[in-house]
Amino acid sequence: MKKYIILLFILFPFLSKAQSVSGVVFSHEANGKQPLPGVNVVWEGTSEGTASMPDGSFTLKNKPGRNKLVFSFVGYESQTVRVSDNDPLEVVLQPNLELEEVTVIQKDRGTYLSVINPIQTENISGAELHKAACCNLAESFETNPSVDVSYSDAVTGAKQIKLLGLDGTYSQLQVENMPALRGLATTFGLTYIPGPWLESIQVSKGAASVLNGYESIAGQINAELKKPDSEEKLFLNVFGNDEGRYEFNGNTNIKVKGDTLTTGIFVHASDVSKENDHNHDGFLDSPLSSTFEVANRWKYNNHRGGMAQAGFTLLWNDRMGGQVGANSDMIPSVDNPYGVNIETNRVDAFFKSGIVSQDNHRALAILTNFARHETKSYYGLSRYDADETRFYGNLVYTQDLDLAAIHVLNSGASFIYDDFNEMLYNQDVQRTEKVPGIFTEYTFKPSDRLTLMAGIRADFHNIFGNFVTPRMHFRYQFADHYTIRTSAGKGYRTANVISENTFLLANSRPISWTEDAVQEEAWNFGFAFIQNYKLLDRDLSINAEFFRTEFQQKLVVDRETSSEFIYLLPSTEKAYANSLQFDVRWQPVKRLDMLLAYRVNDIKETIGGELKDAPLTSDYKGLINLNYTTNLKKWMFDYTIQFNGGGRIPRVYEEWMNRADIAGDIFEFSPYTIMNAQVTKYFRYWNIYLGVENLTDFTQSNPIEGTDDPFGENFSATNIWGPTMGRKIYLGLRFNLNYE
Repeated sequence: MKKYIILLFILFPFLSKAQSVSGVVFSHEANGKQPLPGVNVVWEGTSEGTASMPDGSFTLKNKPGRNKLVFSFVGYESQTVRVSDNDPLEVVLQPNLELEEVTVIQKDRGTYLSVINPIQTENISGAELHKAACCNLAESFETNPSVDVSYSDAVTGAKQIKLLGLDGTYSQLQVENMPALRGLATTFGLTYIPGPWLESIQVSKGAASVLNGYESIAGQINAELKKPDSEEKLFLNVFGNDEGRYEFNGNTNIKVKGDTLTTGIFVHASDVSKENDHNHDGFLDSPLSSTFEVANRWKYNNHRGGMAQAGFTLLWNDRMGGQVGANSDMIPSVDNPYGVNIETNRVDAFFKSGIVSQDNHRALAILTNFARHETKSYYGLSRYDADETRFYGNLVYTQDLDLAAIHVLNSGASFIYDDFNEMLYNQDVQRTEKVPGIFTEYTFKPSDRLTLMAGIRADFHNIFGNFVTPRMHFRYQFADHYTIRTSAGKGYRTANVISENTFLLANSRPISWTEDAVQEEAWNFGFAFIQNYKLLDRDLSINAEFFRTEFQQKLVVDRETSSEFIYLLPSTEKAYANSLQFDVRWQPVKRLDMLLAYRVNDIKETIGGELKDAPLTSDYKGLINLNYTTNLKKWMFDYTIQFNGGGRIPRVYEEWMNRADIAGDIFEFSPYTIMNAQVTKYFRYWNIYLGVENLTDFTQSNPIEGTDDPFGENFSATNIWGPTMGRKIYLGLRFNLNYE
C-alpha cells in the first residue's frame, strides 16, 4: 500500500498537467504578433472548448484520447494544432484576406428597437416567438410591451389587438409588406396565420410609409413568413393543452433547381373539441373549433438582380360557441340552446417581383395579392352571411439621385379593388371599392446619423372621392448612444361597419347603422428617444416614446345611449388617443435578458354628446419579461407578468341603475395581473417546451350577462375586458432539420 502512495505522489505532477492545456493566441500583424482575444479554441471533432482572454491566453480541460485543438477567428485562417506535451502553446493566426462571408453567433434577444429605421419600429424575431405557446399571430404578442391582446367577446373566441391604445383596425396589418387580412377577415384574421409559419414580425408605430398605402393610422404590423430558400429543410410542431386544444404545424423547403428555384409547403391543423364550462354558467368558456390550412410558396432568384415570388394559401375554419350542447347542425331557435356558429372558407394568393440595376442605383418592384373570403354564420337568432373579393397591386420604382445614395426617391402607383356582399337582418348590403393611387417619397440621408423621409400620396376613391395623405419621419443620432425620432402624418381607412363589428351580434340588442362603410380620418404625431450604452459591460437600451392620434372622423360604437339598439355611427366630434411608454432592455447577468415596460393610455371619444374614456380599455399596462438560457442553450426559461390597469364598462346608465339584480361597481373594472411561464429543453434537432398561461388563474367574473335567459333582453357577451379562460397548461414539441 505504501509503495502505491509513493507512486501516486511521483505521478501526480504529470497527471495534473495532463488534465488541462494552456497557451496564448497571437495574430500576425505588420508590426509583429499581437495578442488576439475572443479566438474559439475547440477540441477537434467536438463542441467542447473555450475562447481566448483579452491577453490572448486560454486554458482548456483535456480528456484521454484528445490531441488536436482547432483555433478559429473571424478574419483569420483556422489552424489545427497537435498537443504533444504539457508546455504552454503559442499559436499565431494568419489574416485571411479572401474572407467572403462573416457569421456572428450570439444570443438572440428576440426583440430589439431599430435605431437606423426613421420609423419607430420594434423587430420580433423567431427567438421571441419561442418564448410562448405562439400558436397564431394573435398569440405572438404575449411578451410584447407595445401590443395588447384580448378577446372581443365571450363566445366566438375572436382575438383583437390594440396598438397605441387603439383597436387593431387602426393598425395596418401586412404580410410581407402587402396589406392583408382586412375586411371580412378583420375579426378572426389574426388567428389565420400560424405562429410556426412566422419568420419575424415588425411593429411600426405612428404614420407608416406612403409606399404601403393610406390606411395606417396608429401603426403597422408586418408579418414575415418563412422563405422557401431558407436553410430549413423540415420543421414540425405539435402542441396541446389541458383545455383540449391540439395543433399540428409543418413545413418543408425543396430546392427544385439549387438556390435559383425553391418551393415551400406549409400545413396547419388545429382542433378544440372539449367542452369547458369552468364557471358553470352554462356557456362554453371557449368555442369548439376546427381549422385546416395549407400553403405553397415559390421563389425564383437569378442572383443577378432579378427575383420573383408567388404562392397561395387555402383555409377552412369552423367554430361553434354558445351554450353547452349547442351544435352546428341545429336550427337557430328559442327552443334550442343559444349558439354561435361561424364557417369560413378563404383563399389567398400573391405574386411579387423585383429587379435591381447592375449599379444598384435603380430598382423596380411589383407587389400583388388576391383574396376570396366566404363566411356563413349565425349568432343566436341573427344570421350573417358574407363574401368578399379583394385585389391589391403596387408598383414601386426606386432611384438613387446621386452615387452616394444621399438622395433617394421612391415613386409609384397602387390599385385596390374590394367587392363586398353581406346579409344581416334580411338586408342585402353590397359595395364595390375601386381606389387607384399615386405616391412619391423622398429620403435624405447625408450620414449614418441623420435621416429625413417625406412622402405624399393621392388616392381616388370611387365612393369617398379624392384625398391626399402626407407623412414625414425624422431620425437624428446626436451622440454615439442617443437617437431621437419624430413623425407626423395623416391616415385614412374604410371602416366596414358590419363585418368589423359582428361580435356585437352576441347581444340582445340589435345593431343599427346608417352607412355601410365609413371613411375614418386621423392625424398621428410621435416622438421617441432611444439611449443605448453599456452598464456593467452589458448592453442597456432605454426607450421613451409618446404618440398622439387625433381623429377628424371616426366610427363610434355607441352601447350607452339606447337600451334598444347598439348604434354604429360616423362622428366628427372630438376623439383622440395619447400613448406614453417607457421600456428598458438589459442583461443584468450573462444569458439573462430582462425587459421592463410601462405604458399610460389616455383614450377618449365623444359618445352621446359627452367626451368619455374609451370603453373596455385599460388606462395603463406594465410588463416584466425575463428570459434565461443555460450555456450552449440547452435549457431556456421564460417568465412574463402583465399589469393591466382598470377601465370603463359601457352601460346604459338608467337601465342598469334600475336593475335590482346587479351589485357592486358595474361601470368600471379593476386592475388585474396575468402571469405566464415556460421552460424549453433543446436537443440537436428538436426541442420540447412546457408552459402555463394565466398562472394565477384569474378570470373576469360573469363575462356573459343574462346567461339564464340568452334570448332575453338582458343578454350580452360583448363587455369583455379580461381573460375568460383560467389557467392553461400546455406541452409542445418542435423538430427542425436544416440543409447544413
